[in-house]
Parts: sequence; structure tokens; C-alpha cells
Amino acid sequence: MIESKTCEYDTAIRCAVRIFPGLASVPNAIRQTAEEIRIRSGYPIIIRTGMQNHITQITPDSEMLAECISAICQNSLHTYEKDIANGFITLYGGHRAGLCGTAVYGNGGLQTVKNFSSINIRIARQHYGAARDLLPLFESECRSRGLLIVGRALSGKTTILRDLCRCIGGMFRVSLIDERQEIAAVYNGKPCLDVGLMTDVFSGYGKSDGIIRAVRSMSPDYIVTDELGADAESIRQAVNSGSGLIMTAHADSIEEAYRNEGIRTVIDSGAIQHIALVQSHRITAVKQLITAEANAVCTI
Repeated sequence: MIESKTCEYDTAIRCAVRIFPGLASVPNAIRQTAEEIRIRSGYPIIIRTGMQNHITQITPDSEMLAECISAICQNSLHTYEKDIANGFITLYGGHRAGLCGTAVYGNGGLQTVKNFSSINIRIARQHYGAARDLLPLFESECRSRGLLIVGRALSGKTTILRDLCRCIGGMFRVSLIDERQEIAAVYNGKPCLDVGLMTDVFSGYGKSDGIIRAVRSMSPDYIVTDELGADAESIRQAVNSGSGLIMTAHADSIEEAYRNEGIRTVIDSGAIQHIALVQSHRITAVKQLITAEANAVCTI
């Protein structure tokens, strides 16, 4: 069943609504377009829709904030200690609660967070058709074997990646490496969001571990993952296996992406044939790389 835009909001707030019941009475127009709910101790809760901030009459104190985080962690902060240290917790439905507080260091690294000061609930929405401008890359005999989707934070990269995964997952064998559990939003072994009929989801795997295991066990035509990082060896294995790669990365432009050393390493490996730029939840440019050594790209 496809959730309505209002239901997506309701699912995102269900851990918080008992502590902040006023969130349930927000006007439908805001609920349908809400992207973030920012909860700060001592300040009114703000709901962000696009470029607008809607200031509510709900002002949580530190105890209410702590109670909300306990609800998000299902009353077991210890169980979510690693997620808390990483700065976010994935909620049912693929929504994500970002956490801010006081860092606790030990054993050479960040161990956990205490004295929470703010929560940012990012609402995941399934936009069918978001990736339609990319589909021609995969519908011809000369289909792309490697696509990098770039854009700034909140530009819509993950939304488009999810929809592309859904579309090509109806045509090819796809392995989705969902490290942060927000693309497919697997709950009790079942994706809450539609990622394609032939898509196998590696939920919670680190990218390198997931890519290597997908290559070894699932023989995918494509491997899909978000947030390209230092995964050169696993990407090399994927390329050598014949699997195509579809990934996202942070960059304000295609040119900036190409200048990034980490991204350039992946491009030079031969894993990427096309780069797509996302701005304001739309594909605004798609370019084909000429050669691994070239500094220029050409529009297709």
C-alpha cells in the first residue's frame, strides 16, 4: 500500500507525538509538504517545508526532549548506542532522527552523546517518477554501467536514488546496500518503501561489506548505494565482476564532483560513465564522461 503524504508525516512523528501531541494537529497543507521537524530544548518546534519554516506553539524543555529520544530508542538507549554516536537513528518508514548533544569520548574515539539538545526528524517520502529523466540511460542496448548522482544536502538525491532503484529493479537484478536504512527502510525483513521487484536489500551493512557480499552471493546486474566514500577496493571488485554501480555523492555541481579526489578515484577506476546533478528534487543535468583522464565532460 502506498502511503499518502499525510501518512508519511504521521509515521515520522509517531515516536514524538505522545510527548508533543500538538504535532498531530498541524494543518494538512504543512503535513503534506513537511521535510524536517526540528525539536530544540527551550525553543519552539519548527517544521520546515521547502524554503519555509513554520514555527509551532510547542516549546519542549530538556526533560521532554530526553523523553522523546527515549521513545525514539524504544526505551533502550544502550541498544542504539552506536547509532547515537553516529548522530542519527533510522525510524520505521525510512525517516531519520538526527541527534545533537554533548560528545563523550573514550578509547580514542567518540563513544556516545549525552545531554541531548536537539532532534531533527527528516521525513522520507516516496516520489514515484522522480527518476524518470534517468531511465533512458538504462533502457537501451548501450545502457549505462555506472551512474553517480550528485547534489547538495536536502537536494533530493536519496529520493531520486530510491525511485531509480525501484524502476531498474523491475528490469534487472539489483543489490541495494542500504547502510543507513533509509532507502528501503527494512522493518522485520520487509522494505517499507518500494525499491523494485528484483531488488535484494543489504540493510545496515557498511558499504564495502555490502558491496563485496552482493558480488559474491547475489550476482547483481547493478549495485545501488548512497554516499560514496572511501570504498575503492570494494568498488574495484564490483567493476571486475561486471556489476554496474549507481551511487550518490555530495557536490554542488558536476564540475565540483569531478574535482573531488575521492570521486575522481572512483571515476578513474572506470566505475562511472555518467554523472547526474540534482537540484531542488529535479535532475537538472546529465553528463557522460569522455575518458577517465579527461578533465571535461560532455552533455548527452
